[in-house]
Amino acid sequence: MDLGGIRQEIDRVDKQMKDLFLERMEYSSQVVQVKKQLGGSVYVPKREQEILCLHQQGVQKEQVLECREFFRQMMGLSRTYQYSKLVEGKACLLGLPDGEGEVALEFSCGKESENLALVFQAAALAGLSVAEMSASEYDGEAVNGKGESGEGKLYCRIRLAGNFAEDLARAVILQILEETKEARLSSDELQQGNS
Repeated sequence: MDLGGIRQEIDRVDKQMKDLFLERMEYSSQVVQVKKQLGGSVYVPKREQEILCLHQQGVQKEQVLECREFFRQMMGLSRTYQYSKLVEGKACLLGLPDGEGEVALEFSCGKESENLALVFQAAALAGLSVAEMSASEYDGEAVNGKGESGEGKLYCRIRLAGNFAEDLARAVILQILEETKEARLSSDELQQGNS
């Protein structure tokens, strides 16, 4: 098969993947409706690990990492979409700017954690820019004074800028607050962002 033929096959596969992705997102919408009624969490790490392990089975060794990342990314997008359906009336989002502004968040995570990647990917998806970011060894008392052992953890502070009137931007903030450990909005920075 020549390059043109290969590209046609890739286009065919991409079309099928797009249709299946949209179908999956429709099911995500249904999941969030059920979770609204039952009060379940959007992010269920154990369930996601089960899905990742299931979809690695039968994959050639040299493609396992790529396959895992494909499904991890898709689940992250699905969660962001679900959070966008839950932002209305969330008390933890009170104080966000009503339009353009900046928001500072603080959270802890493991040094090998995917949480930092989540923060950057979700922010980029919502069109938010990283205005400032710092990370330091976590002392266990840095966030809310309720820390665990600080060994192997980072204390992170990030300031995001953008239009927080958009549901997607608010959903990303909700996702970060829900999916990172000991996360909170930094009130001193919120005051500056709202002035």
